[in-house]
Amino acid sequence: MKGKMLDLYERWDESGHLEVKLKAISEMISKRATQKQIAEYLGITEKTIIKLKKAHPKFNAAFQYGDEELKQKLLDAIYQRAIGFEYEETQTVIEETKTGTKKRITKFKKQSLPDITAIKYLLITKFGIEYNEKKAEIELMQKRIENGEEVWMNEYRDEASISTPRVRKQSKKQ
Repeated sequence: MKGKMLDLYERWDESGHLEVKLKAISEMISKRATQKQIAEYLGITEKTIIKLKKAHPKFNAAFQYGDEELKQKLLDAIYQRAIGFEYEETQTVIEETKTGTKKRITKFKKQSLPDITAIKYLLITKFGIEYNEKKAEIELMQKRIENGEEVWMNEYRDEASISTPRVRKQSKKQ
């Protein structure tokens, strides 16, 4: 065979394994797997993954799709917490009697009440400032910034250690 040598992605495509690999990557990412774990699963290095992501948009898209799927699962979980849900709890009791052992299974239906923190989060992220408990303060700050009354600056205590920035507001009028 003359011409350029096929990279790993192209070899997977040619052998018919590409779609299986891409699906596995998306699924692993949606379950919070790291790039290192995916590299180990594929039998390659992280450096190779980075190269394949840059060279093949479909490979990179598998990672992005997994991230989106994870984000959707997390939002669904927050939504369930926000509205409350019903669940079943099972209790198994094993008793010793004169005739032998008895196994008794008891099932309970329980209700998880709506979580106010999850409700607040969803209202603020979905409907914005309208539901923020600091709405008045935020609107006031927006007006001040629009009118040029407030300037926000980041300052560092020590230039050598830029680990924790201090935020200080300064008024233009002095």
